[in-house]
Amino acid sequence: MFNERKALQMTLQAMLEQRMALRRQYVDQDKQLGADIKQILNRIREMDAEAGFDATELSDEVAVATEELPTDMVKRIKVRKTHIRHNYQEVANHIENILRESMSPMSLADLCSILKERHDVEFASPYIGVQKSLKYLPQVKVGKDGRKLIFSLA
Repeated sequence: MFNERKALQMTLQAMLEQRMALRRQYVDQDKQLGADIKQILNRIREMDAEAGFDATELSDEVAVATEELPTDMVKRIKVRKTHIRHNYQEVANHIENILRESMSPMSLADLCSILKERHDVEFASPYIGVQKSLKYLPQVKVGKDGRKLIFSLA
């Protein structure tokens, strides 16, 4: 039983890795094809401009040629935000100032939107970014309101 379970786990892991590799390959190929399509369309426009064609005559043809991925497929492809190194001590100071100004408890979403708006600080994972910053702020109290995290000064 144990050996069969281990074998199934290993098979599952290999399949998941293969799936991720296929997704990466698909995205890379799609980007390359998109770049090639743009080059060809630009060349077609140049040739049409030289020949004196009216751009509106060919708009339907170009629209069909530049059709993107279906929207339901785009929704399924998750794009990871690029990792940015933050100075968490500095972010902690910003958080403290924001909480002092508001003088009322603030949700994680509100706090992150103000950080982005005022200081251009955006985390790939807001929860983790704020938690790392809070290590420098023992005076910040974290509570819950239903499923929302609420931050306030103690």
